Amino acid sequence: MKATFVPGDWEVGIRIWVERAGKAILGKGRAELLEGIAATRSISAAARRMGMSYRQAWLLVQGMNEGAGEPLVRTATGGRHGGGAELTLLGTWALSLFRGLDEELRQEARTALPRVAHGTGNESVHVAAAVSTEAVLGELLADFAEQRPDVRVRVVYGASDELAEQLLHGAPADLFITAATDPLERLREAGVVDTASPAVLAENTLAAITGAGQRVPVRHGAELACPEVMRIALPAATTPLGRYTREYLDELGLAPALLPRAVEVDSSRAVLATVRAGHATVGLVYGSDATAALGCRVLFRARPPRPIQFTGAVLQLGHQPALARTLLAFLRSPSAGARYRRCGFLPVGSKRTG
Repeated sequence: MKATFVPGDWEVGIRIWVERAGKAILGKGRAELLEGIAATRSISAAARRMGMSYRQAWLLVQGMNEGAGEPLVRTATGGRHGGGAELTLLGTWALSLFRGLDEELRQEARTALPRVAHGTGNESVHVAAAVSTEAVLGELLADFAEQRPDVRVRVVYGASDELAEQLLHGAPADLFITAATDPLERLREAGVVDTASPAVLAENTLAAITGAGQRVPVRHGAELACPEVMRIALPAATTPLGRYTREYLDELGLAPALLPRAVEVDSSRAVLATVRAGHATVGLVYGSDATAALGCRVLFRARPPRPIQFTGAVLQLGHQPALARTLLAFLRSPSAGARYRRCGFLPVGSKRTG
């Protein structure tokens, strides 16, 4: 009798941890504790949220600090339980690293299960994708694997401009997914893109976010310049999101007032981490990243002057052009559109409302 694998009936569970010199630094529980500390600025409050004792949480914090070789959590003296607490820059970075690693490994596990179950996986499509699509693309590729378990998809995530530069220098890829048109135009001019293939997959918004416990009197863009916004986290101007945010601030005439207050970081995720850690009052991120951002809340959403569009294109030098076109067609399908919406993206061509 042949065993039957039913997609969606079986799942893969994985447990990961990060260690240094043989000492554990981060795992699932420790990451949840760090997120709680970032949100509440208190070890005791974070412990209560997790249903653990203060002593247990304190020992975990000590273990993380010692394992990392320098503090991930900084505490202030005073109060019954030692005063307040906050993540250091290293702690914010380590938490973001762990969450990204966890999601990537889980996505790989989800797509591996149907391939292994069917004894397939000889054909691979290589995708270079904007890091801002990582969460939704992970879910989409799990959907695609159920339809095409014979196709293995490998994804390299990065900044759209950096990925385009790598592709121009011969990095192997069959499909490119970009968060901006400029990198795609560079590839098109160099003859790297199949000119018939580029397709807009989804659109996005900007979102202004603040810490979950912050009370900031900001409900629309014009209020970003209020005195209560002492520091604003912005993605670097060299990134697509950085260009979108600066065009938005220029349109409002706020760039001169806000840029001197800016904390410039390298991505939408880094903006979230900076705000979550309390190093900025407000931040501007992709609306899709703000949808399920733990420890933050959305103040408002807005559209920059140029539509934020995510585009996919088959590459001329890829080894699997036919499979790349098949994958791109799936990423444009109605079922994919529903997935984009659930992950905080917008339908292609949606009207500007704010």
